[in-house]
Amino acid sequence: MAQEIKAEILKLYAPFREFKDPKIIHDALENGESLSISEGNILFKRDTDDEYSYWLISGSLDLLDVNYDVVIVNATDDSTWRAVDDHSPHTVTSVSTSDSLIFKLKRSDLELLKKASLRSGNYMVSSLTEANEMDSDWMSSMLSSPLFDFIPPGNIQELFNRFEAVSYQEGEVVIQQGEVGDYFYVIQKGSTKVEYRTGEKSIMLAELEQGAFFGEDALISNVPRNATITMITDGVLMRLSENDFASLLYAPLIEKVDMPEAEQMIEAVDPPTWILDVRTRQEFQEVMIENSINIPVLSLRQNLGKLDREAIYVVRSAGDKRCEIAAHVLNGKGYTAYVLNESTD
Repeated sequence: MAQEIKAEILKLYAPFREFKDPKIIHDALENGESLSISEGNILFKRDTDDEYSYWLISGSLDLLDVNYDVVIVNATDDSTWRAVDDHSPHTVTSVSTSDSLIFKLKRSDLELLKKASLRSGNYMVSSLTEANEMDSDWMSSMLSSPLFDFIPPGNIQELFNRFEAVSYQEGEVVIQQGEVGDYFYVIQKGSTKVEYRTGEKSIMLAELEQGAFFGEDALISNVPRNATITMITDGVLMRLSENDFASLLYAPLIEKVDMPEAEQMIEAVDPPTWILDVRTRQEFQEVMIENSINIPVLSLRQNLGKLDREAIYVVRSAGDKRCEIAAHVLNGKGYTAYVLNESTD
């Protein structure tokens, strides 16, 4: 039996990303078909007529042309948001090179959906079940974060496959400050509070609602949790293991540049580029890069308003993981950030 493809996943692919009416996406899923194909199976053959279009949701394919030259297509590649060899007859033979998930839809049905989308001037509510609506709500909220603009659609599908739902009661502690990090969390239902304890004093930092995510700092930095997360209400959290977080969500987000590259970016002026040092004030004053900005990583979220959204930030912390945490935060909030590749001072 094929895996279920959620509406929020299908909306990442072309042309479905252009459809603003949720009912049209729902109709596409109703009229289309999810295919699970095992490694070594043929999806379609070269020179055969085909009334269907195919999208690679997860897994990988080899595309063999008339000369038996091979193009490897992987769902985690940025280029796989379009239909695979959308021609009739096909110009290549498609063979699965791993267990793969495919969405197929008749071209005639797709054309009808496109026309319906052009006629649709509103945002109609589809006839999804209440459970699916709850799923869609938290997925929509999570995917609305700029963080997910950088994640290939295939990674996002795989993320949803690997999330585990866990129920919590009001007042239950999800994350304890000082513990070792093991999971990344997204709120499916309910709300939480974030508190930081120093000595006997507890400081309320934030309240998080449906679709908000947390827990990534400790996974990136390999240091203990820096805050306590407690349920304000009963709720359900979706959690992702450290290994899945690292491979599917974290790795695609962090791009590194060397100092000569950073200097070229700064000299180019447009867009403006700044070195953002996220060490403590004392560390920064001891060894700093000329004209760099200093915002310690622990106070970065509270100081995002001071940064220019049109600028590029090259984040440094003298070779430790703080720069990667900061870059993750910045990219997740819609800024453009790179990590400065440098050895430890």
